[in-house]
Amino acid sequence: MATAIENEIEEVATSMSDELGLLRELLDDDAVVVERPRKPRKPSVGIDGMTPAEFRAYKARLQAERRAKLKAQEVAGTLPFDAETTRDALADAAIMLLYAGGPGANAILNYLGQVYADKPGAPMTIAARVKTRVLKPKLLRFAR
Repeated sequence: MATAIENEIEEVATSMSDELGLLRELLDDDAVVVERPRKPRKPSVGIDGMTPAEFRAYKARLQAERRAKLKAQEVAGTLPFDAETTRDALADAAIMLLYAGGPGANAILNYLGQVYADKPGAPMTIAARVKTRVLKPKLLRFAR
């Protein structure tokens, strides 16, 4: 029995698929190896070969598509998840905390004092504008 194993020819694996093939041979025939499906890549656009006018038209079309998508989201009552809307939502939360005077309002006033260190009245002016509803939340209509 030992001589049969010693006499077998060993193949050198030259790539990852060869190694996987060798490993599959060692597994039982009943074992199922599931490969992860690969995500299809976006078709690449050859912008290197475009003329400046073609490139401007291409970029204009992309921007128009982006704006149409954002408009459709706004009409549907949703917002894009990006840096701008995140900042607006956080600012709204701070405005609402200052208005209600709830927990965290003092931390917001302290932070405003650090940001406007050279203008000592700025935090109280901001708090007064929030209380008089001069500063209002921007995205409140999207909150559910």
